[in-house]
Order: sequence, then structure tokens, then C-alpha cells
Amino acid sequence: MLAAFILSSWAMLPPDQTQMRDTRSPVKALYLYNFATLIDWPSEYRKGKFVIGVYGTKEGVYENLKTKYEGRSIGSQEIVIRNFTSSSQIDRAHILYVTPTKSSSFPSLESKFKNESTLFVTEKEGYLNKGAAINFVVMGTSQKFEINKTNAKKHKLIIADRLLNLASKVVE
Repeated sequence: MLAAFILSSWAMLPPDQTQMRDTRSPVKALYLYNFATLIDWPSEYRKGKFVIGVYGTKEGVYENLKTKYEGRSIGSQEIVIRNFTSSSQIDRAHILYVTPTKSSSFPSLESKFKNESTLFVTEKEGYLNKGAAINFVVMGTSQKFEINKTNAKKHKLIIADRLLNLASKVVE
């Protein structure tokens, strides 16, 4: 009887209260914005729009980036947030966040953009060894990130010491 009461009470809650609140996406979006400000981009990438792409679902990180950061500037470049559902849609991005659901496509993306100055950000264990420059990790209850400096250098990106100091792990 008590179980039936609890279940019926839960069912009457508004949808946003029946689902766990996504607290990691706003943090990841903030990190992505800060990555943009704490990385030195080659001169050819300092012209036009500053593109932050999300490869995968539009929810969470994409929505937070779009709402909070689109239209802001990195230097003289206006930030544009793009969502890609297919790798063939991706032509150029300063930062490309590959969602966990699309991580199996990462090797082909890394190969496609090997000569571009694209910062690859992933969220799967071991992806720093597969070519990502930054990988999101959870430590305890905190959202963190780790950096592979060699992978960043391959894409002609220079990561500021301030960002390196904030990383939970730095791979030379």
C-alpha cells in the first residue's frame, strides 16, 4: 500500500522533478568556453567565426553552450555553436566535443582533421591515447578534465599553463 502511494505521488510530479537534474552539462559547457579562451590558436584560426561543435545529441552540453555562450566573443571572433549528427556535416570547428554516444566515430574524425587545428574533446576513458587533446572525467562527484599536450601540439594548439594547472592529469 505504501509503495503504491509513493509510486502514484511520484507519477504526479512535473516531468522536470521526476528526472535527475543534469548538473554536469553546464560545467562541461563552461569548461569548453574556457578552453577556447585559454588556448593559443594558429593565425588562420583567428579569423571569421569561432566554431564550437558538438558531435552527437542536442541535449545537455549543446543546449548550455547555445544558451550561455553563442554570440560572445573569443578575441574578435563571434562564437557560433553547431550541432553535428553526422561526421559528414563537420567541415571546420575550433573545438569539437565528441559526445559519448558518438565516441566510436572518433578515430575517423581524428584522421579527417589531422591537418586541422581542431581541439578534440572527448569523454571516454583512454581517449587521450587515441588522439584527443582533452578528455572529460568524473573524479568522485566532481567533473574534471585531463589533457594530452602532444595531441594538442599535433594540431598546432598551445595550451596555456593556467589551463594545464587546472587539469586533473596532464600527459606530455
